[in-house]
Amino acid sequence: MKKSRYSSIHEINLTSLVDVVLVLLIIFMLTAPFIQAGIKVKLPKAKSTVIKETEGIVIAVTKEGEVYLDNELVEAEDLAEALRNLKLAGEERVFVRADEGVQYGVVMKVVGNVKGAGIDEVGLITEMKD
Repeated sequence: MKKSRYSSIHEINLTSLVDVVLVLLIIFMLTAPFIQAGIKVKLPKAKSTVIKETEGIVIAVTKEGEVYLDNELVEAEDLAEALRNLKLAGEERVFVRADEGVQYGVVMKVVGNVKGAGIDEVGLITEMKD
């Protein structure tokens, strides 16, 4: 048998695959912090320290009084039960992101539900004051 002039190569070139995977990894690393801030909330400004929201559960309260638990809309009466389930799952920290236009009583009900679930570490997230 005579060997063909145009024989096929039986090796897979992984260089281009590795390049694409690294580019995707970089894109996901850069966009991941922005995914957390999915709920539109205008935070009040205060003199505060920088914390990492990824170290706990984030509850967002919109101007209309809607409550989101990790970017999922939760009814007010279901929030306490959801928080108790998270406490049983081992969550110890909760951060509250409340719009500056929301009523104080709504925020205090949310904080009360957090404390009632047995979670003692509650943080209020604000924007840094200039």
